[in-house]
Amino acid sequence: MRKTPFGLFILSSILSEGESWSVNKNHNSSHLSRNDFLRKVVASTGAILATSTVANPVQPSYAVSTPSNKELERLQKGHARVTYLLDNWDAETEICGKNIMSDLERKQVIRTDGGGGGICEKTPLRVQDFLGYKSTEDPLFKADKLMVRAAPLVDPDNFEEYLDVVEKYREKADQGAMMAYTSSWGEANPNGGKDIIEEYLVSTKVEVEKTESLLRAVLGYLNLDVLPPSRSLK
Repeated sequence: MRKTPFGLFILSSILSEGESWSVNKNHNSSHLSRNDFLRKVVASTGAILATSTVANPVQPSYAVSTPSNKELERLQKGHARVTYLLDNWDAETEICGKNIMSDLERKQVIRTDGGGGGICEKTPLRVQDFLGYKSTEDPLFKADKLMVRAAPLVDPDNFEEYLDVVEKYREKADQGAMMAYTSSWGEANPNGGKDIIEEYLVSTKVEVEKTESLLRAVLGYLNLDVLPPSRSLK
């Protein structure tokens, strides 16, 4: 009997079935939801947690290793950036005194009177920069996949709870990014205006606050330190 690491089993399961999360998530009657799949993985691994071997070990070609310390630092740095965004919300979602804009930017900003008669532009899409939705270099780019890979590092007693937090994180991060996009077009839409933009920005901030809380919880499950707020990508 050959031993199979718990991490390889769960990760190979996710690799083999994970694509159905995004492709089939709207077909509730015939396919598992993403959250249901995570729960299914938890249930399936119960026997492995109770025994140290399985008859048919996972083939190496399907195995994915748990994240390195360097990779896990992405979660810490990403959380530091999200915290920085919340601490500097107005400054990061507004630009004053910018004279040149592209056509796309003109459509996606809200002009307000700035101090000293200047022009300030609300820039809701900046939120996406901090949530990992604009650059592959961002620490939080596809962070939920990194979190799932890190699942074997979590105390088995907290495993299902951890996966629930990861799922909620993904949902809130998606909602925050979507609200930021919606806010960016608020004035351009019919019946839109500055007040609509402000309402969307308030809702966006609420989602980002929830995202930060869940990301902090993930760090706790993985025994990772919370870093001071920072704007840096490195």
